[in-house]
Amino acid sequence: MDAIDKKKLNIAFVGLGDRGRTAVRMMTEMPDVRVAALCDTVEANVTTARAAVVSHTFCAAGTDAYKLACGRPDVDLVYVCTDWNSHATIALEALRAGKHVAVEVPAALTIGDLEQLVQTARAAGRRCFMLENCCFDRQVQDAVAAIRRGEIGEMVHAEGTYYHELDDRWTGWRLEINRQLAGDLYPTHEIGPICMALGIGQDDEFQTLVSMDSAAIAGPRVYKRALRKEAEDFAAGDHTTTLIRTRRGRTILLKHDVMTRQDYDRQLTFIGTEGRIVLTDEGRPSHEAMTRAMNRHLVEALMNGGELLVSEADMARWCAIVPLSLQSIKKGYAPVAFPDFNF
Repeated sequence: MDAIDKKKLNIAFVGLGDRGRTAVRMMTEMPDVRVAALCDTVEANVTTARAAVVSHTFCAAGTDAYKLACGRPDVDLVYVCTDWNSHATIALEALRAGKHVAVEVPAALTIGDLEQLVQTARAAGRRCFMLENCCFDRQVQDAVAAIRRGEIGEMVHAEGTYYHELDDRWTGWRLEINRQLAGDLYPTHEIGPICMALGIGQDDEFQTLVSMDSAAIAGPRVYKRALRKEAEDFAAGDHTTTLIRTRRGRTILLKHDVMTRQDYDRQLTFIGTEGRIVLTDEGRPSHEAMTRAMNRHLVEALMNGGELLVSEADMARWCAIVPLSLQSIKKGYAPVAFPDFNF
C-alpha cells in the first residue's frame, strides 16, 4: 500500500454518538491527525463533537451528510461509527470516492455487502479496515504469538464467549436488530483473536458453520423494559451457539448472549495438543486502551504505507458469521458453507 504523502492524516468522522465522539477525542490527541469533517444525522451530535476540535472542520448534519464528507478532496480516511445497518452503505460510498475507510464492527450484515466491500476496496486501491479493537489487546497478542510459536502444540480447538447484557446505551437500533434477526449478531470480538491464533486466511480457512439458538425469553422483556412496547415477534434467541470447522479439521465454538442478566464477560480458550491458554477479562486492558492501540496502528499504516493487522478478507470472513448463522438457524440448524473471499 502506498504511503500518504502528507504530514497529517485528514479524517472524516461519520456517526457522532458515544462511540464516534470518543473516536474524535482520541484521534485529536495525535499530532499527525487532522479532523477534516464531522457528520451525523442529528445536528446536536455534530455540535457536541465540534466542541472538541480545535482546527477548522467541515460539519454537516442530515441523512446524506456522509456523502458530502466522502466527496471532499481534503479527506484521506472516512471513520464510520454509525449503526450497523448503515456501515456498508457509507463505507462503499467512501471507497468509490477514493477514500480509505475505517468501519466499526460488524462492517456488514450480508454476504453480498461483504463481497462488495472487498472488491471495491481492491478496485479502488484503498483500504477498508474494520475497527476490531480486541485484536489489539496485549494479552491476546502475546497469546497468539505463543500459539503461533507452537508453545501448546498443534491447535485443535478454540472457544470464544461474548456475554454482555444490553443496557440503556443500546436501546433503539441495536435492540431492533435483535428483534428482527436470529443469529450470532456480534462475533468479531472473539473470532478476530481466534483467527489470528489459528492462522485463518494464511494456512487454514473456515469451511462449515452450524448455529443454534435458545428460545427468546429474556429478549422480549428487555425490549419492553427499554422501549416501552411489546415485541411478540422478537427473533433473536437469548443465547446463540455457533460451531465452525476449518479446512484443516480444527473446530471453533462461539457463544453469544446479550439478553440475559449477567456481567460483561469475554473469554477466549485455545486448546492445543500440548496444553491450553485461557484468557478472561481479568487483568486485560480497557476498551479505550485497546482502541488507542488500534487507532495508532491504523494511522501509522496509512501514513507509512504499512500493512494493516486486519485485512479486507479478514473483515469479510469474520463478519460472514452473522449472515451464515442466520441461514443456519433459518434452515433448522443446518450446516452452511463459507464463501471464499480470496478474490
